This record gives sequence, structure tokens and C-alpha cells, in this order.
Amino acid sequence: MSRHETTRRAVLLGLAGFCLLVAQAQAADQPGKSGMLFYEPAPGNPAADNWCFKGKDQWYVYTLNGVDQDSIGVAVSPDLMRYESRGVAIPSVAGTWENTLYGGDVFVWKDKHYMLYSAPGPGMENAIGLAESEDLLRWKKHPGNPVMHHPDARWYEGTTPDAMRGGISCRDVAVIEDAFSDEWVYACFTASTGRGDYYRRGCIGLARSRNLIDWEYLPPLFAPGLYTAMEVPRVCKIGSKWFLTWLHAPWYGIRTDEDYGERAYSGGETMIHYAVADAPLGPYRLAGDPTLFRGGASPYVIDLVHEGDEVLVTSSVFKQQGEKFDDRARYGLIPAMPIRQAKGHPDKLEVCLPKKLRGQFPDSLAVIDALRVNNPLPELQDVAKQGNQITFARTSNRLVELTEPSAADLLIDAEFEVGSGRVGWVTHYDREARKGCAVLVDPKRQELQFAQVEPLYNKGIFLRVLDRHHITSPVGKAFKLSVIHSRDYQIVFVNEVLAATFSFARRDAGVVGLFLENATGKCVVTGLHASQPQ
Repeated sequence: MSRHETTRRAVLLGLAGFCLLVAQAQAADQPGKSGMLFYEPAPGNPAADNWCFKGKDQWYVYTLNGVDQDSIGVAVSPDLMRYESRGVAIPSVAGTWENTLYGGDVFVWKDKHYMLYSAPGPGMENAIGLAESEDLLRWKKHPGNPVMHHPDARWYEGTTPDAMRGGISCRDVAVIEDAFSDEWVYACFTASTGRGDYYRRGCIGLARSRNLIDWEYLPPLFAPGLYTAMEVPRVCKIGSKWFLTWLHAPWYGIRTDEDYGERAYSGGETMIHYAVADAPLGPYRLAGDPTLFRGGASPYVIDLVHEGDEVLVTSSVFKQQGEKFDDRARYGLIPAMPIRQAKGHPDKLEVCLPKKLRGQFPDSLAVIDALRVNNPLPELQDVAKQGNQITFARTSNRLVELTEPSAADLLIDAEFEVGSGRVGWVTHYDREARKGCAVLVDPKRQELQFAQVEPLYNKGIFLRVLDRHHITSPVGKAFKLSVIHSRDYQIVFVNEVLAATFSFARRDAGVVGLFLENATGKCVVTGLHASQPQ
């Protein structure tokens, strides 16, 4: 990711915590600790862009570390959910072309481990370096670095700086392993065509090499003429096709509603888009709905890796800090999730709930027997409860408390049948302050909303919507809603398919409840899985 992106969105670090390896017993309410499975390498040291490599018996995960991305860190992981830092893999060097570091990739070629990584270079004339390692922890830089810079002017900027962003784009490099041969290594990178409308010059560059030192530039892997920049590209075979993903955001993305039928809700959103092809080197075409992730606290940098028969997506996300909404100064990794072709739609991708994640929530919260609602009128009976089943009819803003207060990280499962209205969960609800974190599904509009529950007048509550998402997987009147609630983030799945992620401002503890707005239907709570604090 470019430093322009980082400095725009990364402010001075405040109260956020860290964890090297979050165990089940180290839960969300401990000061200075992160919640369930949110990886940061050290105190005050966030983890931004990430790329992964599977070693003999564990994963090696590389991240851009520090507020100014002043090093490439390395961590080890048995499962891409829990991580342990192993320090710095590649340091930056002040006053040189790599005084700050950008994205890269690790791979094997001819039985040796290599890393390609990128940096801004003087005057933002981006360049790409090469390093080699025997143990995947300590890396030796090539003495002739950088090995890639000033891409061929026949297809790219060459030596002419881009007048819109300044500098020359040649960064965020990734290899295309399915195109490797004994003779050639192929790599793609963030580039610019250097011609035409400045807002539409962004492209994914392509190059190949016989020795990893001398690179032959080829025409762009993908140049749709829609983006100012297409950062952190990745190519991976998923199912029967190859998918190319990249990062963009409103300030360097789609220009008009005619380009793509849905605008960003705010300038703070980031988006992962994708294109699809029948071969690793293309030709690529933009998917019908090219959005894999979007939102103010959505995965903003991803990697795609193979694990057995599955493909997993690893994700860096922004984390809220303190009490102020939209204070996203920290990055970290959330658990890896399976990604697949959608059934019946081979050009569409879906991210799924990882089954092994359920093992990280070994405990349960009890559902209380009594019916507790935010209804001051006992004669108004719009909600009924029998054990784990709740029925409701034409509710107003109705909050049904289901547990006693808890600070636990949670995985909540429920089956809904909804005839009308919005339904969902409230977590960490403080009944005295009338505040909490809400996740709502509107099946009629195919929309997911993240909202804060806030007090209204003397006794009421209302919802302040903070982020909203179109649910791209089918949602009927009957659906399953699963919510992972951590102190650091929420991940929401509808029918086991990822709908969105979010990070609320800090909420330490509270009640878990059902929220029903103008709703008619029923809900069966099938699980309140918990990871309890000590």
C-alpha cells in the first residue's frame, strides 16, 4: 500500500493495545490487550499489508509494521488465526530508496526462498527489491537492489512522473506462481499506464524474469481504465478460474455511478475489487459485481493462499480505538477465512465462516429465562419468549435481553424467519446508559447495517447507523445470522457467507440482546459461544 494511503488514514497511536499470541483465556476486557485473535506484533506496532508463505510445518506471515511502515515483520502461525511475532524480516534504511517499505510476496523458485518487496524510492519513484532466505525468518537483500523500477514506457510511465499522484508507480509486487516455469518467474505490481485521464491510469503491471534480477516488462495484466490506482494485487486460482484482486478507495477509485452502480457511502471506505480469467495471465474481465470487501472497517489488504483443498483469505483491518467513532489508527490481522466460487455463479466469490474458528469459543453464555424488553408498558405484548425461541409481531424499537452482562468474546448463531422489518443482535449493551453495538439485517432490502444503540429522551433508544452494506449472497425470509464479536471487531455471516466486518469504538462489557425494529417473525437462538476472560 502507498504511503499516501497510510498517512491519510493512520493517525498517531493512542490507547489501542496489542497481542503477540491471543489465547482463549486472554479476552477482551483486560487493559492493554486485544480481543479474540487480532494480531499486532508489539505494543504500539500495528500490522498493515500482509502476505503469507506455508513452510514445512507452519505458516510464515509477513506484515508492514509501524505507523510509518518502517519494517517488514515476520510472524509464525499454525493456523492463520493465532500468530507469534519473530521480529523484523526486512528493515527500512533511512535516506535510501527503501526508507519506507511497501507490499511484497514470498515464494520458492528452483528450491530457494525469495522475497520481492517494494519501497517508495526518492521522489516517490517506486521500486522493487529482492531478498533471499534459508529459514524464512532472516533475509539477505540483493546487493544490486532495486531490481525493478521505471517500467517500460511503451505500456507504463517509464521515467516520466505521473502528474496526478507524483512519482512513478512500481510497487506492491506479487508473484503469479501458476504461470511459473523452469525458465520464467512472473510477477504483477501496482502500476500506471502513464497516458490518458489521470483518474483512470491505474493498472496492474506485469513482468517476467529468468534470474529474478533482470526483468522484462510486458503489457499490463489488467488495465480497465477505471481507477486512479489499483494497489496490492493478488492472483489466485479459486475453483475453476483465476481471480485477480486489488485495493482501491474513493479517492483513487471509480469516478461515477455509470462506471459502477454503487458509490461509496463515505470517503473513509476501502474496497477490494476483483476480475476473473480462464488462465493465470488472463485476459481478465471485471466481475459483474466486482466488490469482495467494502466499508470503513473492512479488510483493506488481503492475501490469498492455498491450504489443502481450500483457498483462504488473510485480511488486515482497521481497529477503532478509544471512545470516538471513526478513529481508525491501528491495523491488525483477523482470522483467515475460506473463499470459494459462488454456487451457480463461477465468476462470483464468497468468503465463508471458518469452521475451525468455532473451536476458539469453548464456553457458552446462558440464555436467561425471564423476558426482558425495553418496553415500559407491560400491557403491550409484541414479544414472546419460550426458552431460546422468540416470536415477535409489529415491534417498534424492541430490544430483548438474552444474557447477563459479560465481557466475553462471542460467536452468536441464530435462525430467523422474518416477515417484515429489521432484525439482529445487540452486544455489550449497557441497560443503564442505554448504549450498545448493533448488527441488523433487512432481508427485504438485502442490507446489513452496523449501528450504535443510543438513549432517546427519558426511557427510549434509537439506532445511529455507522456503516451499511449490500448483502450480495441470497437472503430470503428465513436465514441464519452468525456474528463474531470481539473487542476489536465484528465479523457477520448470513447463511455462513461473509456479509461484512466492522470495528466499533471501545465497549468493554454488557448484555447480549436481540434487536427488532418494526419486525414480525421468529428467532431461534442456536448458540451463544464464548471465550471467557480471566
